[in-house]
Amino acid sequence: MIRIVISIAMVICLFIIINSCTLNNAGSVTTTQQGAFLFAQASPDAPHLNIIINSITFDTSLQYKTYSPYIKANPGTYTFSVIPSDSASLGNTLDTVTTSIVTILANKNYSFFYIDSFSAIKTAFVNDVFQAPSTDSVYIRFFNFCPNLTKSINLVDSTDKNVILSSGRVFNDQAYNPQYVAFKELPAKTYILNLETVSDSLLKTQTITLTGGKVYTLIAKGINGIADSTKALSIGLLENYPQRSATYTF
Repeated sequence: MIRIVISIAMVICLFIIINSCTLNNAGSVTTTQQGAFLFAQASPDAPHLNIIINSITFDTSLQYKTYSPYIKANPGTYTFSVIPSDSASLGNTLDTVTTSIVTILANKNYSFFYIDSFSAIKTAFVNDVFQAPSTDSVYIRFFNFCPNLTKSINLVDSTDKNVILSSGRVFNDQAYNPQYVAFKELPAKTYILNLETVSDSLLKTQTITLTGGKVYTLIAKGINGIADSTKALSIGLLENYPQRSATYTF
């Protein structure tokens, strides 16, 4: 993974941590139990995006294939909006591409994805329930966020064709099938992974190292069948644990 440090992530964290402090009846400052969420940009043809949280604009300029660290937040309801970073009227609701209202609960982690093509941009909001694995194992889950794959796909360990890590997956199907949000344990090692149609047509082969003690979300991302390598179909790797302190690519 390539580390991309953006100072605005620190600003977001500082803002929400400050807002997590409340006054009790004695006038002293206390901190509530908090939840946390991260943003991930998986819309392959979208421009850099600015995220607006509860009407406050953070110039994150979140670009395709990047994700933020987990951001701590008080339990409650939040409004997430997004506009292109180069918008001439920053913060104007006329420039808002999409708006979502989400509920953050105490002691829970969430991932919030921007997905699909930019002209039809959607969001995916999932609960991240995991535990720290042992040093010789990992926990993974798989999401299909490739917008133009019309057939169901499998994620297969090519070194052992009997090992199908995920099967029969269609675009954004975790939205209506909760079992796909769960993580499962695998041995930590280097995998040669295939994305295949259910009829065994190979779409993509990619070597990925899964390091022990970590929790990952694997993502089918990009556009199938295009020559542009920066937007072509590939398998992204987002680390949910250990938690990051800066923005990374997947």
